Amino acid sequence: MRASHDEVARPPAPAWRRYLTLLAKLGFMAAALWLVARHLDVPALGRTLGQARPGWLALAAALFTLSKLISSVRLNTFFRAVDIQLTERYNLRLYWLGMFYNLFLPGGIGGDGYKVYLLGKEFPGRRGLIFRALLLDRLSGMVALLVLLLALLALVPAAELRAAGALALPAWWRAVPLALLPLGLGLSYGLGRWGFGEFRSAFGRTSWEALGVQGAQVLCAWALLAALGAAGGPVLPYLLVFLASSIAAVLPLTVGGLGARELTFLYGAQLFALSAPVAVSVSVLFYVITALVSLVGALVRVQK
Repeated sequence: MRASHDEVARPPAPAWRRYLTLLAKLGFMAAALWLVARHLDVPALGRTLGQARPGWLALAAALFTLSKLISSVRLNTFFRAVDIQLTERYNLRLYWLGMFYNLFLPGGIGGDGYKVYLLGKEFPGRRGLIFRALLLDRLSGMVALLVLLLALLALVPAAELRAAGALALPAWWRAVPLALLPLGLGLSYGLGRWGFGEFRSAFGRTSWEALGVQGAQVLCAWALLAALGAAGGPVLPYLLVFLASSIAAVLPLTVGGLGARELTFLYGAQLFALSAPVAVSVSVLFYVITALVSLVGALVRVQK
């Protein structure tokens, strides 16, 4: 009788491979930050950051924290769909500890790896399902990012898209992102049913939760723009670049997305003729908020 996928023990990756991956990420991050510093007026960036309004920063931190609370609930929805029963409180503690591991211990086990290890001991024979729940959680977040990106792209005024003189768009261009929205949603739903059929009962609820997560983070970026005194200008292009930077940060290229997000903001600012110091300041402040919120995970105990 063949062992099921859940019961197969996978050997851990060799230590040299983990360290080589970490060195590659650090190298890419350093190169990205060097490019940002080379093409940016660093004193202007410092002045912009120094003028940030504390009240708006506090609101941005609250919105980011809200996004993580919703994200924790979404992950537990996937767990419960395959009868992995965790209380919301325990799942939240585990989620926050995973955030800390992902950001501050990237060369070690990582947040997701720790969840697979710990929950695999609590639910023997279900490690494969736990891994698939975590993977589907990430994929649902990416789909929500793309949905919001297409929606904002259709809303941004054509004059702002052509501000840099780099985009000459025909009159019917808005039909493209609007048409891609239902097409992408239908494709993602079909692929989800095909590749993750055991989680089918959670698809509807987690889709809305994923949009709530990314929507709260978009509002967080808007609050950061307000903190920098830039919310009265062309806000939508900044938010469009923010969503693109969030997609770049998800890619496993740097440590905690640092460097990839800033580089995306820099080139996005150039494309849309935005203020580069303001754009990169949003990125820097978002990373600082992420780090501070994730640092709380170091104080978390995950015992039931």
